[in-house]
Amino acid sequence: MNKLDFKLKDIVYMAITAAAMMVVSFFTVPLVVALPIPGIRTIVVAPFYGLLIALAVVKIKKVGTCTIVSTLCGLPLAFISPVILMFCVASGITADLVFFLLGRDALNRAKVSIVGGTYMGTMMVYGELMGALILRDTPISAVLQNPLVLLLTFVLSAVLGALGSLLATRISKEFRGISTVG
Repeated sequence: MNKLDFKLKDIVYMAITAAAMMVVSFFTVPLVVALPIPGIRTIVVAPFYGLLIALAVVKIKKVGTCTIVSTLCGLPLAFISPVILMFCVASGITADLVFFLLGRDALNRAKVSIVGGTYMGTMMVYGELMGALILRDTPISAVLQNPLVLLLTFVLSAVLGALGSLLATRISKEFRGISTVG
């Protein structure tokens, strides 16, 4: 059996995870959408998305999980803007690449946290860059005007995503009753 084969229960779990991510964004993003801080929308969802993506990675343990969850999450949001789908898929691919490079066979808290942090950090970067380059609602010069703020929001998104993922490893351990994630 190929390691990339997903069972129906895996796809259903990923769809439920994506739906939960959309619900989180529907409640959190409107609270901060008017703030002129680059990456603020990613910061508010980061701990929740990090937790949910990590739960999927810990349960399914297959490369491609982040990409599929992100795609399923981004597809309905593409009606708001196709750019959302694009940066969701790009961040999912990046997180899966990191997941592959770290090795999925021996999952531990650090690896899962790195995947969640990568997912959220790159989502912030891709979202800001794609928004500026494709939507052109904000000129790229304005986005890059204050690199310290960009760096801070990137780090904050990544750290909050990693913390959410770390929490997911603890939750997963509690639900299983045994240590499947070191």
